[in-house]
Amino acid sequence: MRPLTVLTILLGILCPNLLLAQQGFHPAQFCADCHREIFDAWSQSRHGQSTVQKDPLFAAMYRWAVRDSRGKLKEKCIACHSPMSTVFDRSEPETPYNRDGVTCQFCHGAREITDFHSAEGVRIDLQTIFSDWPAPENEAHRNKHRDFFANGELCLPCHAEMKTPRDIQVCATGKEWETYHQTTGKTCLDCHMPAQNGIASHLFPGSFLGDLLKKAVDLRLKYSPKTGKLDITLTNRGAGHAVPTGTPLRMVILKVVALDSSGHVVWENWKENPLREDTAAVFMKILGDAQGNGPVPPWQATQILMDRKLMPGVPVKIRYTLPVENVRKIRAVLMYRFAPLPLLKKLNITDPAFTKPRIMVTKSLVLK
Repeated sequence: MRPLTVLTILLGILCPNLLLAQQGFHPAQFCADCHREIFDAWSQSRHGQSTVQKDPLFAAMYRWAVRDSRGKLKEKCIACHSPMSTVFDRSEPETPYNRDGVTCQFCHGAREITDFHSAEGVRIDLQTIFSDWPAPENEAHRNKHRDFFANGELCLPCHAEMKTPRDIQVCATGKEWETYHQTTGKTCLDCHMPAQNGIASHLFPGSFLGDLLKKAVDLRLKYSPKTGKLDITLTNRGAGHAVPTGTPLRMVILKVVALDSSGHVVWENWKENPLREDTAAVFMKILGDAQGNGPVPPWQATQILMDRKLMPGVPVKIRYTLPVENVRKIRAVLMYRFAPLPLLKKLNITDPAFTKPRIMVTKSLVLK
């Protein structure tokens, strides 16, 4: 961390905006006058909501990690959620540039990418705006072209691959996407920054916003009334990476129920906790500690207990045996959670945006 001079401290107290200007930082609000539509979309996005102040799940995990590591993980956690911290060498969440999240100046100040393991791999020029557009004739600010805005590489420092100090792979979205990209030529931007009125969407639709979850997985049912065999096929047809991807907290769960003619449940694949009752219905990465307990947070992990996801274009089949008697309707629901419910309860997170599952797809069979 860079030492603070007495003058710097006084400037920070008396004239915080002047201090920021001297350091070359411009908050996202600074861009809003000319780019209001983009700013409004970004403000709602997970990039605009990525901070300790705005994301309760990240805030709780961050505090837990910092407490467990006695402060050692402070910089690692903040780096991608508030990447301007890597520019100013300040990891305190309350600093103005860290409160801005994944802000305009970080992405559009990207001059060079040196690696794909953290936001620290992005070199920032605070005096220049970079994009995939050529410099306009009457530019309001300096603008330079970079190919990595169009080919998706700018996303990869934070989204490609991350490992713990024990070399446990936490996130591998970049590797999951490689084959899909080579086969289809599609980039991250095709799904997560679709053009709207000629401008790439800065809402960054994904698991939290937009309808990508509903387009991601195809679900098919096949049932034999004579044998009671129910075959379910899940195929990731809509995502260029695994479903789920990113942090190992995320999970996709299949819930199946069989109903009688009165609509009463006569069979279900799990009741309360699918991780204990039916692991075949769960798709996620589960990290474990040295004693084999899991899920545990990344900084406690010494091993991967399970890594089961829906890869692009690869069908996954699940078979159940139902009671032949009284089954008149079968319903299957594929749902998405940002974290297991027991963990959310432990962290005292009650916001429905995090506790309520996202329904991805629902299919039903009515038997004659």
